[in-house]
Amino acid sequence: MSSSDSSKFDMKAFANTLVGDIESNRIRLPTLPAISLEALLVVNDAGSSMADVARIIGKDTSMAARLVRYANSPLYRGVNSVSSVKAAITRIGFDAVKNAILSLAMRDVFSTAFKPIQSRMEQLWKHSVDVAAKATLLAAHFSHLNRDEAMLAGLIHDVGAIPVLIKAAEYPVLLEKEENLDKVIDKLHMPVGKFMLSKWNFDPLLVDVAASHDKLDRVPKGDKVDYVDIIQVANILSHRANGSRWTDMDIGGNLACKRIGLELIARLENRTAEDDSESELSSMLN
Repeated sequence: MSSSDSSKFDMKAFANTLVGDIESNRIRLPTLPAISLEALLVVNDAGSSMADVARIIGKDTSMAARLVRYANSPLYRGVNSVSSVKAAITRIGFDAVKNAILSLAMRDVFSTAFKPIQSRMEQLWKHSVDVAAKATLLAAHFSHLNRDEAMLAGLIHDVGAIPVLIKAAEYPVLLEKEENLDKVIDKLHMPVGKFMLSKWNFDPLLVDVAASHDKLDRVPKGDKVDYVDIIQVANILSHRANGSRWTDMDIGGNLACKRIGLELIARLENRTAEDDSESELSSMLN
């Protein structure tokens, strides 16, 4: 499609083609590293032990080092640092190690060798890490929420933008004008993210995050703060901080912000680098 055809661009047809490509495996989506998939199979096996998981992860020095960093991060940091994979898994806990593996593997999902969309993919990853770090700090204030789950939710909330970017490479009109590409991503990334995560059998709570995080008029189902609330607020704060969206938004009128608490949000917005663990969490994920 040439730039002269921009008025003929059909968003609905693009969306239908994209979904069809995903369903038929015609679009090359980034996947989790093989070592992560192997480790997840072991974690999901009821007969597996921590030693089994440590043995698999120990085969990949990069993943092993990242898991040790994860265990020594503000999420789990104890009096003493851990230095082995087995000690890291012991500190994290067998039940939580699945989220840790998925979080650490996500960096490879947000990657592409295709130059025209490389910078956009990097921007997307940087934003996802920022949201994940903010979400982790927010979730720590709610005992019924899990910080690992909040971090993973932050990392995957915009995952639906990845296939949109990959497919957009076939449409010059979307690459020539940033606003055209932004419009398509804004319109499609949530339904596509929901479709992708459902297809990959992700936890329904995470599917809901991908499907609803930008719906600022969302009316939550229960009385308790949920992961969509957490990610929606973290997402708003991230965009406001870099001046990309919602800079003039009255957060007092947003239901998710009110449920989480305006005072808590103000404290997070005003944290400084010196007293903040947010940068450390971001560094661990990169």
